[in-house]
Amino acid sequence: MARQVVLAQAALGFTVNSLGACLVLLARDLGTAPEELLWLSSSFGAGLLVVGLAGTVALRAGPQPALRAAALVTAAGAAVLATGATAAVAAAGALLLGLGAAGLVLVTPALLRGADAAAGLARANGAASVSALLGPVAIGGLAAAGVSGRLALLATVPPLLLLAAGARGGTPAPRDDGAARPRAWRVAGRWTAIVVAVSIEFCFTIWATARLLDAGLAAGAAAAAAAAFLAGMAAGRLGAPRLIGRGVPVVPLGCAVVVAGTVAVAVTTTPPPVIAGLVVAGLGVAPLYPVTLARLVQTPGLPPARSAAYGTLASGTAILAAPAALGALGAALDLRTAYLVAVLPLAAVLAAATMSIRWRAGGVSRWRCRPGGRFRR
Repeated sequence: MARQVVLAQAALGFTVNSLGACLVLLARDLGTAPEELLWLSSSFGAGLLVVGLAGTVALRAGPQPALRAAALVTAAGAAVLATGATAAVAAAGALLLGLGAAGLVLVTPALLRGADAAAGLARANGAASVSALLGPVAIGGLAAAGVSGRLALLATVPPLLLLAAGARGGTPAPRDDGAARPRAWRVAGRWTAIVVAVSIEFCFTIWATARLLDAGLAAGAAAAAAAAFLAGMAAGRLGAPRLIGRGVPVVPLGCAVVVAGTVAVAVTTTPPPVIAGLVVAGLGVAPLYPVTLARLVQTPGLPPARSAAYGTLASGTAILAAPAALGALGAALDLRTAYLVAVLPLAAVLAAATMSIRWRAGGVSRWRCRPGGRFRR
């Protein structure tokens, strides 16, 4: 299952993070403005909402059949988007790709459960972050060579077909008989934490290029330099399992690093410090989604299918809402101010909520008082 998850997440990272570049190239191929095709970039978020709402039904027979279906739909979408010669055909490919990729998001927490779910999810998301760096590079390389850059998506089709072929038969999910139901406020809080974590991540994923344009880089250079955020996130997710295994409170720590990176992105005026800020922000963002998702999955009494569906719905809500809200703030104020107004409060809320949970759970119970008021372990 771990190998399946890593392969699925690698394909997910490559395809989803290639949507923006594919949109620009498709607009060029069709002789239209990229703004007219901007809605295609929302196909992943829309797919997450659809799959999240239908998640409990999709996982009724267990995660393996859902994994097979998601891999096949993603492969079909990638092939159609890569080769589509008209806007309608390419749009169909993007919608299939978004729906299939959302299915891969759904099955990931259903495949990785248990006490080490956070570390496993961090490793899986690390694979997605590394492959996310390769997608735009491959597309740009083919385009520079005079070949349709969208053809780079075809590289994901064989591994996705292999993933579908290796998926085993279904095992019916445990019935939700109503016993040991979790408290609604606990589920709502953990669901909201995922929304906040993904919102922070996609504020940078979607708007990093525009911020670098404001800093003075040309469009091509800005698109390439925006990968600095993905590089920081990949490095952070590859190192996060070790920190999680040592009991480091990675969410409050990550939020503090996000604040530092956001300030550098927002207050500096030249490209080098903005790029450095993106790297730092990526390092801080890295553990937020895996850990918050693992907390939802580990909620006592919450069935696996339902927790996976809730997590997918939370991601879709954040991806559709947060970048749009940041863009609206940027239009009303400016993008630099928008980052400060939007990201810093989100990071502060997530850090405070996590620290409060650790305190209520007895996070200081390992300390006992010595005579004189000093504490020791």
